Amino acid sequence: MASTESPAASGWLGELRAELAALEGRSLRRTILTPRHGQGETLSIDGRELLNLTSNNSLGLAGDPRVVEAAVEAARAYGASVSASRLLCGSTPLHEELEGRLAALKGQEAALLYSSGYLANLGVLTALARPGDAIFSDALNHASIIDGCRLSGADTKIYGHCDAEHLAELLATTPASRRLIVSETVFSMDGDIAPLPALVELARDHDAVLVIDEAHATGVLGPHGEGALARLGLDPEGVIIVGTLSKALASAGGFVAAGQTVIDYLVNRSRPFIFNTALPPASVGAALAALDIVAGEPERRAHLAALATRLRDGLMAAGHPPSDSATAIVPLLLGSADAALGAERRLRDAGILSRAIRPPTVPEGTARIRFNLIATHTTDDIDRVLAAIPPPA
Repeated sequence: MASTESPAASGWLGELRAELAALEGRSLRRTILTPRHGQGETLSIDGRELLNLTSNNSLGLAGDPRVVEAAVEAARAYGASVSASRLLCGSTPLHEELEGRLAALKGQEAALLYSSGYLANLGVLTALARPGDAIFSDALNHASIIDGCRLSGADTKIYGHCDAEHLAELLATTPASRRLIVSETVFSMDGDIAPLPALVELARDHDAVLVIDEAHATGVLGPHGEGALARLGLDPEGVIIVGTLSKALASAGGFVAAGQTVIDYLVNRSRPFIFNTALPPASVGAALAALDIVAGEPERRAHLAALATRLRDGLMAAGHPPSDSATAIVPLLLGSADAALGAERRLRDAGILSRAIRPPTVPEGTARIRFNLIATHTTDDIDRVLAAIPPPA
């Protein structure tokens, strides 16, 4: 077929092709993998059933019949889409109910739904921080936090990963009057937990606002799935909590839980909330049902934690270096992108799907396999993974 590209288009498209080729040469080009069903403990890919250790469906609720039925009922009642922003006519009683439930879960006065956790981070940081303000951000924070910091125009100070002493030094030498400390609570690529007691104390001592991203903690950590603050027995008062519905809560969307004044301000100043179509009713209904299960079935969290311990202990027993993971995200550091891709292929040959994580998602030299465990996995599944993992180099 003859090319229809104009000479001008051929020039810039050629640059894109060259950049893609360069990524290919460094084993960093990404492609989309499309399973043929579900996001449960197994996936069907290219006609094979693979054990799934790459999904964020941590409690195994994405295919739970109760969650699916709640999504269907919400769509029947309110339609496939609300077709408007919340500030026009895109709200339903389900949206308000979910916000109330999330606020209660997080021990906050109010909550606000966003269309994704990514937008929730952008929405908070760009609304609350401005040029002349300072944001103190952990070096390994998620891309949505990084982008929120950049878009805010504030002076962003990066402190060493989970390094409270470095953060204290930066706070003591930064004169900005409005200061935000922002961190994930469970870090998405390492599974470790932020030094939250120190962050809470530093925020108080330096008159800073603490913003935490609970994407991988909500529903999984804490006595009732409240998150990492509850796991550590910390008071959430004054903390701004960002979360997502798309992981343990088996739906789609994000939220912010905070004091009423903060939420009222976001309603009026957060562009990703104001100018975005609200969550579809099915997503809201699914999340509400998932919250019921989180509250009523604590054994899911207990089993998930036991599986993670079994995997971490098995990796160390096989001679792999210990990680800082304290959650159901368990990394296997391999160094180079080629090594990570090779491990992914070996695992897939053994009927196991766990994707290679490569730069820029993680720093250079820290490519890895990231094992994401699901509460519906079994101990036999973990033993099968351990048997298939390549030996230490």
